Amino acid sequence: MEITIETNSYNQRRYGKPWIATVDFGKSAKGDFSFGDWTGDHYNGGEGVLSIEANPGDIIAQGQKDFRQPKNSAPSFQIIGADGELEGIGDKGAAYKHYLSTKNNEPDKDALEKERASLLVRIAKIDEILNA
Repeated sequence: MEITIETNSYNQRRYGKPWIATVDFGKSAKGDFSFGDWTGDHYNGGEGVLSIEANPGDIIAQGQKDFRQPKNSAPSFQIIGADGELEGIGDKGAAYKHYLSTKNNEPDKDALEKERASLLVRIAKIDEILNA
């Protein structure tokens, strides 16, 4: 599923481009970041949209570099719910603890069924378009 988050305008001389990534702690405790896209006007610090392909249960990190106060550059971490809603979990340590607590659990069958149902509806719509 595609996750999109709108970003506000910012002072481009102080801040870097906003970013978003899925985080996989399976390979390293530091996390393996797979970055998504930001569409916006960095030259003028305009509003934009972050987007990334992710699945329910994935951990998402989102941030923006602060060149004046680097300590304010720490990303926020969130978990994608079965319905695509994002739930904040805090910092990287909290995200890693969440990963450890869920890595050996059985998959969430309800979430998988909901995802399967939404994909089947999407496939049916695509078939309609192609067969029209």
